[in-house]
Amino acid sequence: MKHILLCMILWMGIAQLAPTLSTQPDKRCFAEVSPCISGPIRYYWEQHGGLHTFGLPLTAQRLETIEDQTLPVQWFERDRLEIQANGHVTAGRLGARYLEVQGQPWQTIAHVTQAELGCMFFSVTGHQICEPFLRIWQTQGGVERFGYPLTERMNALIEGRTYPVQYFERRRMEYHAELAGTQYTILFGRLGAELVLTDSCVPLDSRNEPTAIAYRAVLGCPIAPSRELVGNDRLALRLVPLVIEHFEHGMLLWMRQFAGDALSEGQIFVITPSSSEQNLIWQRFPDQWQEGQPTGLRSTPPLGLYAPQRGFGYLWASNAELSTQLGWAIEPEQAENGGYRRFERGFLLYRPASDRFFVIGDDGTVRDVPRRVGS
Repeated sequence: MKHILLCMILWMGIAQLAPTLSTQPDKRCFAEVSPCISGPIRYYWEQHGGLHTFGLPLTAQRLETIEDQTLPVQWFERDRLEIQANGHVTAGRLGARYLEVQGQPWQTIAHVTQAELGCMFFSVTGHQICEPFLRIWQTQGGVERFGYPLTERMNALIEGRTYPVQYFERRRMEYHAELAGTQYTILFGRLGAELVLTDSCVPLDSRNEPTAIAYRAVLGCPIAPSRELVGNDRLALRLVPLVIEHFEHGMLLWMRQFAGDALSEGQIFVITPSSSEQNLIWQRFPDQWQEGQPTGLRSTPPLGLYAPQRGFGYLWASNAELSTQLGWAIEPEQAENGGYRRFERGFLLYRPASDRFFVIGDDGTVRDVPRRVGS
């Protein structure tokens, strides 16, 4: 009987503890900022120096395209942590990127041919590491954590004061004499805070973000007036009216474009195959037709084809080169609503009816692509 009671007491104790152990949150949050850290990035952050090494998180974990790879990343004051395809977490190459943004790619910086006494030389970049930075580099991760040196030790103006610094692929080390004798004598530069606005796009809503990432090289980042920020700083596509009509050799697309914060007049896009037929190309014309105005069409289409009407008909009839290029319409025009978002170098136009995007670049190209579904 005593054994039974003892077992029951032990079982009840474990049962009371179990919820506490199993519901420990994966997230770690901070009173100073809203983003939290979790998963592999949280583990890496905690195991490799935490706040002193990385600083506070500046963004939530999200997908970004880094050197032609789309990866989950999270920006911190002093770093960008990236989850590679194999699951390993690595630090971003922010030292190299910062020099590039400053107009001083590391390849153009004067180098040395051998190490001075007490220093370590790296022929791969032509630079050496000396004290007080060498000990930190050797004891806190070496090439894996910092990368190779990209400059010699030099003086740099940081937040109004001049400090001895050295740039590495992934870091900037700073010597702070005013903190000598403390663990903060050598600090890692706040490159994450300095680069996040340059290199990190404000994400679209999760439904459309995978497509935006896939065409980042074409479009750049979304342009985001502050009044359109919604939820988690994610941006929804703006709803716009569309009219579409397919022709024998292309299509016409009517929409109201956004000029700043206001809708501009209607625009007609002429979308036709390029000479290589790998992509489409576009031309844009103002919609000059007014309600009740004749289109100017004088020809009858062949059987099974259609004459364009309204604004499409007016443009088609008044532009002989265009009408020859397009041929006759193969269907009546169709009205629908679409999602529009302007980017640095073009715009995305989402068509819910077909679940497809037009990726329209300022370089005159168009890609008609399915919406990407992804994480």
